[in-house]
Amino acid sequence: MERNESLDCLKGIAIFLVMFGHVQVHNQMTDPYLYDVIKSLQMPLFFLISGYLAGTGTKIQSCEQYRERVRKRAVSYLLPFFSWLVVQHITFVPLAIKTVLFQLDYGLWFLPVLFLFTWMAYTAQLVQAMTKKKWTFRFVILGDGILILGAYLAGVTLLSPSLLIVYFPFYIGAYFYGLHSDIIQKKIPYKLQRTAAYGGGILLLIMAAALDLVTVTGMTMLAVQMLASLLGCMAVIRLVCDWKGTRIKSGLAFMGRYTLEIYVIHYQFDRVLNPHKIVYSFWSVEGMLYFLSAFAVMSMITVVLIWTINRIPLFRFLLFGK
Repeated sequence: MERNESLDCLKGIAIFLVMFGHVQVHNQMTDPYLYDVIKSLQMPLFFLISGYLAGTGTKIQSCEQYRERVRKRAVSYLLPFFSWLVVQHITFVPLAIKTVLFQLDYGLWFLPVLFLFTWMAYTAQLVQAMTKKKWTFRFVILGDGILILGAYLAGVTLLSPSLLIVYFPFYIGAYFYGLHSDIIQKKIPYKLQRTAAYGGGILLLIMAAALDLVTVTGMTMLAVQMLASLLGCMAVIRLVCDWKGTRIKSGLAFMGRYTLEIYVIHYQFDRVLNPHKIVYSFWSVEGMLYFLSAFAVMSMITVVLIWTINRIPLFRFLLFGK
């Protein structure tokens, strides 16, 4: 199957933002404006892409397909998650595993969260296939959403409902868009799509300047932050879809093919040039020079490790799930 360059480019942009944000955060260089925009875009964009691909993909029709796909996703997402957890916490693995079950962001949280959403979608697909009723898919998904919301409001920490509630709407919304994308594209004029998307991007910038889009202080602010993320992501998606093929787009698309590999490695080296934990101002000349140097060194180490791991089949399987 021919790869979709725009989708790969979107993944490349998302992982670039993740890398950029980690260098800022882990070196205490965040600012109240730029990082708000990065935080609003990076992970929601990944979940939108994942949900869209699930919505456009072939659907499960039997229990055998269900078991096989869940197994493949467990290898792709959960195996790297737990393998890196062991590597990073080799001296206290049982405690690390116990901790991560109640605090997913202790580890590579995106992978188990994506697995859970994918498992929910596959389960709903299986129910629809077994019942031959389209409404049963929506019923199961609605039940999942209510369960996540209830766990969040009840203060449950097992599997971090505080993370699930933020990203579940992005994944499921994109799933349904992928399911009905042809109809939506026909009914909404291109000019209206373009105007709404770029207008949303401007609104995100205004919201980032006026509000705190990082700290969650309650359900109302969470809803505002999710709206800002959706508006910004729609603008980025429209921009990439309108973007004619160039070397930059192709380069980002190439980068997007290695998002998992980059994700699990890069952040471990974002402070390698700052062993004494010196705090720089991001917008100062010294801060910018340090940031660019740290980003470049982190990127080079990441490339070398990806190249090395990919040439050792056992490591490639355990650490990248491939």
